[in-house]
Amino acid sequence: MVVEREDRRKPSARPKRRDNGDAAIAAITDLADRAAWWPAIEEIFFLSAARPSFASDRERTAFFETWTGYYRAHEPRSIFLATATSGRLAGYLTGCLDSQAATRLYREIESYALFEDLFERYPAHLHVNCHPDFRGQGIGSRLVEAFLAQLRDMAVAGVHVVTAAGARNARFYRRAGFQDAASRPWQGRDLLFLGKVLAPLD
Repeated sequence: MVVEREDRRKPSARPKRRDNGDAAIAAITDLADRAAWWPAIEEIFFLSAARPSFASDRERTAFFETWTGYYRAHEPRSIFLATATSGRLAGYLTGCLDSQAATRLYREIESYALFEDLFERYPAHLHVNCHPDFRGQGIGSRLVEAFLAQLRDMAVAGVHVVTAAGARNARFYRRAGFQDAASRPWQGRDLLFLGKVLAPLD
């Protein structure tokens, strides 16, 4: 749900962060050597992606860029990382504060405008993924809560996610307080829009 070839040295796990159980949650902008985290983000992205194979490395890189490039370029303060006590990246979240203003995503993601009429009520959106070794430990929920706290501080009215209807991750979002708002067909399958109200509209 999106590169440069970067140095794969182990990034520091010490700068400003907020501890949550066995993982520490931090915005990537609060960490030193931000670029060093992207290889680990890329690894988790492809371990979580529904698409299993690519015709070439170029196609694979383009796919990663489609789903992460906008957030890296335009909303780095809404990228949150969860690191284990070992220093390994356990999970990440990419967030967008204003979906209507993200014109690049309209161009790059074919289905992006499918729920455009709901963006006013639920302007923000997110993608969250955890490494398989760290799933089932509440880390995804902590990442979502970190982003929700940012949205509440900024008085953002609501947030949404889009997933395949019937996908297992829909249960995760419902537990986090998201509610089914709409389901619409897209290229032979149904996509589900789940929204969470955070503040009244002006």
